[in-house]
Amino acid sequence: MLRLGGIFALSAFIIDRFNKWWFLDVFDIESKGVVKVLPIFDVVMVWNRGVSFGFLSASDDFGRWALVALNLIIVAILIYWLKSAKNILLSGAIGLVIGGAFGNIYDRVKFGAVADFFQFHWESWYFAVFNVADSFIFIGAVLLIFNSTFGSDAKEKTKEE
Repeated sequence: MLRLGGIFALSAFIIDRFNKWWFLDVFDIESKGVVKVLPIFDVVMVWNRGVSFGFLSASDDFGRWALVALNLIIVAILIYWLKSAKNILLSGAIGLVIGGAFGNIYDRVKFGAVADFFQFHWESWYFAVFNVADSFIFIGAVLLIFNSTFGSDAKEKTKEE
């Protein structure tokens, strides 16, 4: 299961890096401003210096490296958890979170902030701007909740009770 989780993590990281390379270097989103794709979806360029949704903004180098260290600690814990994974769903979910986290760590180390592009909105309501790595983290977290609620981990807990 460790190898499978590693494959998910590496795949998520590569997809995120390709996406960010394309938007930054090929499409040059920074020079385009807001690109309307659908009535409810835009592509924009935001450099996120904080964590999810701009929370805990780190505007100086100390904050930047503190967030890198915190993210690496979380990834280490996830890798430790991945080593004990007993099913495909759990190892894949953990792998997605790890891969997404590494995608954002890479940005923070290289650029000092995380590149975010995607924004959904409805009339005057705008959802936070996010990226592919954030999507992998979110999907992985949802799968972790699903696994603990309905998957084999939940079934094992029910048998123990």
